[in-house]
Amino acid sequence: MKLSLLSVASLLLLPTLAYADGGTVVCVDGKFGDHVEQGRPVGDAGSVFSAKKAVYWVDIANAGEATQVTLVWSLDGQEVQRQSLDVGRGPHWHTWGVRPLGNAHKVDVEVLDAAGHSLKTDVLAASSPDAG
Repeated sequence: MKLSLLSVASLLLLPTLAYADGGTVVCVDGKFGDHVEQGRPVGDAGSVFSAKKAVYWVDIANAGEATQVTLVWSLDGQEVQRQSLDVGRGPHWHTWGVRPLGNAHKVDVEVLDAAGHSLKTDVLAASSPDAG
């Protein structure tokens, strides 16, 4: 089978296109839940606030060396915790953090890379129809 030079060049460029911003870590997805089953978040806003705890699950693409991402948790607009999560190398590295909510009515999570750059921000309010 003969490949054209253009085909080979486009295959070589694919990994770079996924990280067009120059970074090697990308947050592919993030979701709230009240617990994790089989590696996936489960629950909606009602169950999260009923359980008085939130799980924030992330799907991270990492083309570089193993690293960490940080979840910055805010409750009712006030930052309350920073959680560091280990991330290996791969296109879909799944990990999550858990935070007690107390009587909060709104939870915000910002995902930061190791350099402190924002990868994703998510908000869940007690009146939200679902968790993700």
